[in-house]
Amino acid sequence: EKTTGNIYQTFADKIEERKFSTTIIPMVYEAFFGNKGESVIMRYLQEDSKTIVTFVGALPKEFLGADTTASNEIKGTFLPENIKDLSLSGDASKVFYLFSQNNSEESVIGSIFNLTNNKKVQVFDSLFIEWLSSFPNNKMITLTTKPSSGIPGYMYAIAPNNKNYNLNRILSGINGLTTLASSNGKLILYSNDNLSLSVYHPDTKASNILGVKTLSEKCVWNKVGDVVYCGTPKFIPGSQYPDSWYQGEVSFSDQIWKIDVKTGNAEMVADLIIMSRGEDIDSIKLALDDDENYLFFVNKKDSFLWELDLK
Repeated sequence: EKTTGNIYQTFADKIEERKFSTTIIPMVYEAFFGNKGESVIMRYLQEDSKTIVTFVGALPKEFLGADTTASNEIKGTFLPENIKDLSLSGDASKVFYLFSQNNSEESVIGSIFNLTNNKKVQVFDSLFIEWLSSFPNNKMITLTTKPSSGIPGYMYAIAPNNKNYNLNRILSGINGLTTLASSNGKLILYSNDNLSLSVYHPDTKASNILGVKTLSEKCVWNKVGDVVYCGTPKFIPGSQYPDSWYQGEVSFSDQIWKIDVKTGNAEMVADLIIMSRGEDIDSIKLALDDDENYLFFVNKKDSFLWELDLK
């Protein structure tokens, strides 16, 4: 809950919200859960409304369906201030984050924090600071330049176990580039400033247009890496993308599409305005459960969490 930082839990097959933690952290802007549900990362602003704080907490033992107790206090540690970007690894055991030493805007450092043993290791540094990261698996971290309409974007990958920090260029020169690697890293979903969605094969260097229009960050890969689920706008107003969408000048009303990236076959799974009984949903932060029975997403318009039963 953004206003208090309290954590809630519910079953997926039976919505029954219960408060899980009592620790008060006002105005949490982002939260990530990892380490098999035993860790939480919360990001918020200090009272100066400028300094970004990133807190890593250990969650008390979870009792499904039980109310919180007075002992459900979250204790933990702090990562460096003003972390610019943060991504959770595919197995949710590690966190990759980017920050500038001494708040300098001249360079950026990339480090991995292990949620299981609280150890940190630096794996990246760069004089360019405007990166968006992704951590699809423990052998691959992707770094994509922040997108803007009409500006060529670039995507690179690093092997976190390689201490040379070598950047391997994957995509280049695509205006408004946003990217999403499959969990095995063998395929890259990407979109441009026309919101045209494509899949790139790093081994053959071939690209296939998927025939739907959306941003890659409004999608999620399945485990195998052959299917993506995407929040796809029913109507896309003429504007500069993705800038207008990021800035909140344009909002979408989505359908959920399932796309087989090998065959190119696409089918609509749900029209969200019908599913929600008349509420426009601009879906972000899509996620699948382990068995891929449920699709979870957040409505960008109001930050409410939704669930779609795929069974």
